[in-house]
Amino acid sequence: MKSWDELKAKYPRLIPQRFGFQCEIGWLKILDDYFAVIDREMPESGVYELRQVKEKLGALRIYDSSYGETLSSVKVVTDAHALAEARSFYVCEYCGKRGVWSNRRGYLTTVCEDHAVRDGYRAEPCEDGDYTYRETDGAWRRYDPDLDAFVEVEQPEWP
Repeated sequence: MKSWDELKAKYPRLIPQRFGFQCEIGWLKILDDYFAVIDREMPESGVYELRQVKEKLGALRIYDSSYGETLSSVKVVTDAHALAEARSFYVCEYCGKRGVWSNRRGYLTTVCEDHAVRDGYRAEPCEDGDYTYRETDGAWRRYDPDLDAFVEVEQPEWP
C-alpha cells in the first residue's frame, strides 16, 4: 500500500472517501495495521466515526469512536490504539523507515536520518529515549520497538 486512497479503498466502512489525513505517508502501515483490527472487531451493524488522524508532538494521534453494538473486544481495540501511537515514535513519518523521536528547533518530529533535515534545520534526537509508557491495571508498560510490544517495567521515575 502506497497511498491514502488505497487505505480508504481497503477500509471503506471505516474511512470516508473525503477524509483528510494530517500526517505524512510514512505512518501508512501503522494505520493499516490499526484499521485491520477495527475492521475485524467492528460488527456489521456498528457505526464507526473517524474524526481526525494527525501528527502531534512528533507522534501519531487517532481520534475516533464507535456507536451501536459494542465492539467484540474493547480491550483489543484499546491495545491496538496504544500500539499504533507508540509505534509512531519509532517510524519516520515521511518514509516509514526506522525513525527517532527528535526536536527541530522546538518542533517535535519522528524522522529517519534521510529526513532529519528540513528547511535547512536538522532534527536532533530527544535525549530521553523512554517516552512510550502506559499504565494499565496498576502495571507499567513500555513499548519495545524491537519486540513491537509493550513490556512490563517498574514505574518510571519522572524527573
